Amino acid sequence: NFHNPNRQKRIPMSSMQGVLLITALLAGCFANRFALALPNLPDKFFRCICKIESNCNPSIGCVNDPVTLSCGPYQIKEAYWQDASEFAGEHIGGGWKSCTTGPDKMSCSKKVMLNYFQRYGRYCTGGREPTIEDYARIHNGGPHGCRHSSTDGYWAKVSRCLG
Repeated sequence: NFHNPNRQKRIPMSSMQGVLLITALLAGCFANRFALALPNLPDKFFRCICKIESNCNPSIGCVNDPVTLSCGPYQIKEAYWQDASEFAGEHIGGGWKSCTTGPDKMSCSKKVMLNYFQRYGRYCTGGREPTIEDYARIHNGGPHGCRHSSTDGYWAKVSRCLG
């Protein structure tokens, strides 16, 4: 038996340490997969938001809200687009205005909205599975929109539209 003085001794691992190591490795492998699972919302939800925000006007461009610009048929603000893009790990549509007012504005804006909803849905609800109402109110009122009474009227409009 050849003895190598440079060989390091193996430290025995308890079975509990082994289980914890494997669990941690598996959790790391699957964490991103679940984080990227975007909400599955019906097309009618998006049609209603579009109708309420701009009467689904494809050429609306950007409109001055009381404080900032909102762009496109879904009236998305730059901070909303930035939050969604940061969550997605990409500049969705290349830029805020190009996404929300460009030739692919409808599909690009939906992608922004879905990433925004995924980012803030459970955050707003305190961990519970968000509902369509929560998502509509988040779209209107931001990350805490589902908690604020200021979005009740918006939800009432969406709810009427959804039937």
